[in-house]
Amino acid sequence: MKKRVLFCLVAGLACGGFFTSCSDDDDPTNDEIVVCPVGQTTYTDASGLVLTYSGQPVLGKQVVFAPDANDGSKATLTISGVLDLSSLTGMMAGRQDASAIGVPGVIPGQVTTTIPVDLTVSGDEVSFEGTTDQDGCTIAYEGSASEGGLTLNLNVTMPANDLTNTTWTVVPFDDVTYQSIPIHFVWESSKDITIMPGYALPVSTIVEMALRLPLLGDQSVNGALTQVFHSVTFNADGNITAEYKKNMTDAEWATSPLNMAQYTANAGSLQLYLNPSQIMANIQNSRLSRSTTSDILANLMRVVLPMLSQGVSMKYVIEDNNMKVYLGTDVLLPLLEALAPMFQDEAFLQQIMDMVANDPTMGAMAGMVGPVLEQLPDVIAGTTNMEVGVNFQK
Repeated sequence: MKKRVLFCLVAGLACGGFFTSCSDDDDPTNDEIVVCPVGQTTYTDASGLVLTYSGQPVLGKQVVFAPDANDGSKATLTISGVLDLSSLTGMMAGRQDASAIGVPGVIPGQVTTTIPVDLTVSGDEVSFEGTTDQDGCTIAYEGSASEGGLTLNLNVTMPANDLTNTTWTVVPFDDVTYQSIPIHFVWESSKDITIMPGYALPVSTIVEMALRLPLLGDQSVNGALTQVFHSVTFNADGNITAEYKKNMTDAEWATSPLNMAQYTANAGSLQLYLNPSQIMANIQNSRLSRSTTSDILANLMRVVLPMLSQGVSMKYVIEDNNMKVYLGTDVLLPLLEALAPMFQDEAFLQQIMDMVANDPTMGAMAGMVGPVLEQLPDVIAGTTNMEVGVNFQK
């Protein structure tokens, strides 16, 4: 009797274990291994990247999609800038490694942005969506990836500063009393410009006079600026947008595209981040010839390139409802030194003098322009302070 009870007990335990193990295998609550269908891939404009920032396209960036080796439901997106100089002739003279050139990332002030994401797998595609806080920025993201391409939409709120969500209008030009002048200009040099034997003027005085004269038909440079440039807005996402006119005869102001220029600001210092790919796309849609734009950029590239990832350093001063924003000596002098050889080129000087001579308003000044331009390299070498910018009102 005891043996029969023991046998039934053992048999019952064995059957129970058998059915329990079968039940465990079929339990739908068990975690299944998730395999990411997309391997580590670098996406660019040319290889399937569709990137937007604040709902508008962004060019000149790359996104590296890297799945987690230990968890197929997770991945990392690494966003940075790329710069293709192959289409710009003469740009890389003296530079052996184009990959060493830093360009801005997608978020102002960040050369590289890394976002960990949770993946939803659907066939051969993954999708992701979420929000993250980095360096005071709130980044909302959503997108999808496959072997053939990656879509990423970003909406970013930058840390607030005293320019956030403000709009500033270019001050009007008072051509009678000159109490209101849109162009902020200072140029101090130990070398003056000799106008005639025994008579010299500071270069700042000459330039300020030139900016007030009707050199553009019946318009001065100051006056023309107010006709084509109306206002600038510093947006909460770090974008700078401007109201401008493509032609002075246009009836309405146009608004510049997003993602061409971005900024960070703090206590009078402003960093301006330019997207070279976005700017070139817009320039090539303008009336300038490709050769002209390439030549202009090539002359400045050695100075300008380091500014891309670091940003262009600017100053701003706010007094009541007025603000001046300007480039300082630290930025302008290297640019002038890069351009100085142009003023020693006879062909270039002749071209300028011919242009002046053929202008009805400026023709009488043609004989003076050449000697003045020839002195500019010495003036540049003696420069101690320089400020060039725009005066705004809120």
